[in-house]
Amino acid sequence: MSDKRRKKRSYTYIKSSSAPIIRFRFKVVFIIFLIVTAACFFAYMTGINFGEEEEGSFTATWQEHTVEKETGTASEENKNESSKTEDTTDNNTEAIKNPVPKSAALTQTYLARCVFVGDSITVGLADYQLVPMQNVFAEIGMNIEKINTETMQTSYGETTILDALIQAEPENIYIMLGSNGIAWMSVEEMIGEYSSFTSGIKEALPDSKIYILSIPPVTEKKEQSEEPILNSSIDQYNAELLKLADDNGYYYVDINSELKGEDGKFPEESAATDGMHFNKATYDKMIDYILSHVVK
Repeated sequence: MSDKRRKKRSYTYIKSSSAPIIRFRFKVVFIIFLIVTAACFFAYMTGINFGEEEEGSFTATWQEHTVEKETGTASEENKNESSKTEDTTDNNTEAIKNPVPKSAALTQTYLARCVFVGDSITVGLADYQLVPMQNVFAEIGMNIEKINTETMQTSYGETTILDALIQAEPENIYIMLGSNGIAWMSVEEMIGEYSSFTSGIKEALPDSKIYILSIPPVTEKKEQSEEPILNSSIDQYNAELLKLADDNGYYYVDINSELKGEDGKFPEESAATDGMHFNKATYDKMIDYILSHVVK
């Protein structure tokens, strides 16, 4: 009977001790499997690379496209900026070309948008009815020495020419001054007064175009008269007017060269008896030249 009991206890002991061990090992393996599977799934979903990014991967490709896009945008912006700079430079270079070159001739209606400033030669534009009288700010005896201070009668009352221009606000201002004064004033003095006058206009009327007309030549008789004016002095003065125009952004219209004869002097048949003022045909020629030398 004792033998039977021992066998039964031995059987019971083995059975009870082996089952938990098997179940424990199965759980461990199952848990490890789950952890590895989850880790692989996580790595796949998040695109984690444990080494360097492979060429052609989504992350690397996106970064390449981003860099290319940013580089391309920067290059395009630099190109546009460079183009703008070149365009601005070209525009500035082409904006002022003196003497004003020949252009398609405008009709006389253009003159209604202009004001002419000057002395007795300019007064003739109104006398011959080539320019509306209210658009001629000129007076007999006016010279560059008096232009900044002396008043005259205008459609705006007794006022300086600068004040009249400010009230008129013309689109184009043509100035021809210097024929009175060239015989006794130095070129430096005349240019100084001229510069002061035009600077005042530019500051007060920045949107108006300023045209400087060269002063006309004189006849040979005028050069040899008791009160001579020399064409060489006129040429020197006009050269300084051209420089003044270039330095300050004004337009220089070379009336002098248009009115000169082949000998460099004012033809007798084009002048009044004093060898300095114009006849009607010369005024017509002057107006035709102005209308065909306009800056657009």
